[in-house]
Amino acid sequence: MKKHLRAKNSSSCEPTHRSTREKEKYYELRNALVLISLSVLPYLSCLNGDFVFDDAESIVNNPIVNGEESLSQIFSRDFWGRPIASPHSHKSYRPVTTFTFWLNYQLHEKSTLGYHIVNILCHAVATMFFYQFARLLEKRFNHFEVALPSAVLFAVHPVHTEAVANMTGRAELLMTIFSLLALITFIRNETFSWNFVIFVIIATFSKEQGLMTIPIALCIEIVTKTPFSSKHATTIVFFLLLGFLRMFINGFQTAKFTKLDNPAAFIESRFYRAVNYSYIWLYHIYLLVIPANLCFDYSMGCIPPISSLYDARVLSPVLISIPVIIGVKFRNECRILTLGAMMGAIAFLPSSNIFFTVGFTVAERVLYLPSVGFCIMCAVVLKKLPVHYKNADIIAITVILLSISKTYKRSSEWENELSLYSSGLRVCPMNAKIHYNMGKVLGDNGLTKDAEKNYWNAIKLDPSYEQALNNLGNLLEKSGDSKTAESLLARAVTLRPNFAVAWMNLGISQMNLKKYQDAEKSLKNSLTLRPNSAHCLFNLGVLYQRTNRELLAMSAWRNATRVNPSHTQSWTNLFVVLDHLDQCSEVIELSDQALLSVPNESRVHMQIGSCYAKNKDFTKAERHINTAIDLHPTSALYHANLGVLFQRMNRHKEAETEYRIALMHDSQNTIARQNLQKLEQQNRYNSTSP
Repeated sequence: MKKHLRAKNSSSCEPTHRSTREKEKYYELRNALVLISLSVLPYLSCLNGDFVFDDAESIVNNPIVNGEESLSQIFSRDFWGRPIASPHSHKSYRPVTTFTFWLNYQLHEKSTLGYHIVNILCHAVATMFFYQFARLLEKRFNHFEVALPSAVLFAVHPVHTEAVANMTGRAELLMTIFSLLALITFIRNETFSWNFVIFVIIATFSKEQGLMTIPIALCIEIVTKTPFSSKHATTIVFFLLLGFLRMFINGFQTAKFTKLDNPAAFIESRFYRAVNYSYIWLYHIYLLVIPANLCFDYSMGCIPPISSLYDARVLSPVLISIPVIIGVKFRNECRILTLGAMMGAIAFLPSSNIFFTVGFTVAERVLYLPSVGFCIMCAVVLKKLPVHYKNADIIAITVILLSISKTYKRSSEWENELSLYSSGLRVCPMNAKIHYNMGKVLGDNGLTKDAEKNYWNAIKLDPSYEQALNNLGNLLEKSGDSKTAESLLARAVTLRPNFAVAWMNLGISQMNLKKYQDAEKSLKNSLTLRPNSAHCLFNLGVLYQRTNRELLAMSAWRNATRVNPSHTQSWTNLFVVLDHLDQCSEVIELSDQALLSVPNESRVHMQIGSCYAKNKDFTKAERHINTAIDLHPTSALYHANLGVLFQRMNRHKEAETEYRIALMHDSQNTIARQNLQKLEQQNRYNSTSP
């Protein structure tokens, strides 16, 4: 009888356990679908986005990514493709992220869709790992119903847009993915795990901030009051070794930034420097709490430095201290809330200017990992809110819906540089750098007047902005205002005497103003600073040609082709002058070398064909001139020259045809019109002769 009852009880429990497991599976599956959807949908507006802002440096022009240099060089280059040992290096060593860009480039080259898909998927993966991490914290702190709301907020938080919609932001995404994996591994294992080591190393070499995973892991142990063990000792040793390795890779040097990058770091007064740093930390917290006005660049006037006791922002250190003091006093009241605050603070430390100077004032992208702690704190507050507010759920849903809307809109602003910079000016109209960037984009799109206006705005906001002075001077020079251009470029080189490009542009303006001696001096100054500039050598050659020093001109152009064999203008001008000096044999001698470097340049083929014609090698002349026409079929000059060649070969009908084609493209072409008239007169004479 007892056995029977026992069996009955057992059988009655099995469906209950099975039902519970099924409910848990359904619950987890539902949560996963919700989180993945919320991670992906708000970012669909950026799928067709261009390469913008830093993408040109990190991807398009990065010699490792685009294949100009061997992939093996990835371990000796920084994130932007420069040698890590160079004094000009940014010292950002992220080979894991660069490798993913390389893979993207192999598959998609400059088609951006694949890059955006990878970034969005990385954000979805990071969200799912964050959810798993928060689930573990629930069990560790016996504080449930935190994981899902915190992960939902993480998925849709607008401050993440820069990291996800901007392809360069992938460094943040990968670093956070592997940091969360490492933390999950650390919590699940009672002893020190080699998987933890691997994940932390990958996180650190995705972005330097990943090194903070180790102190975050130790922080979890401290907050949960876990007794000190060999696991913790090994973790501390690992942190010291990895930190040493990272500094060794940098040659125990930090990147050198300028006042334009981070004005607060160059304030002489320690007091005001500390006050400015405090305000910048508060501003990052503000972006997490109220991400209403987001900008891709907060430098150069966006956040004016604090330099007076009458500035209300001088109270920033006090405002920072109050929550810290409260948190320390009540740290045991809600330990998971304390952990969230500590995680956010520790993850933000590399961006705080405390240990080393960073290259920005405020950067939304650096909040991606710190927001993990912030989202946990918000979820804890949400759980406690219904005790005081009956409509807490409505408030939470409203916040999520507003976040989705803001993220979708902000994501679309990263679609191209024009929309990105326009959005930046709405938030930071006093930022000279954004006006400068807008000027570049408008100039590239042929909107010269609008570009000039933005460059003038940048110079008005920052009169010492030498790059804006150079670009505006260059633009005005192309528009024919050489006098104003000279004035602006002279200011640029005065502000920055080692500005090689500005010296070259100044030389061009002076040359066009017929100040030949000044122009020669400026161009030579540029070459002293940058001796391997083919473009500067070309312009020096043009100066020599204008001052009737043709031998020096040819020498300059020849040097330009040695520095850059693909410099078309130098090859063309060199061949034109050699032809003019009746040295066609040298043109023909150099032709193979030129065509090896610029096989599809019509002007080079035309000049080579002209020299073959002068040497009466009409067959080769015809081949090269025809190639020039194939490459540039609407050139009246090329058709006229081919007509002359046919006329010399007594192929008059073909000559007439070419002259007529030349006149169709350019009715004012003198060679074609006069030669066609002669042929027609000759034809009439021949037809009337007995």
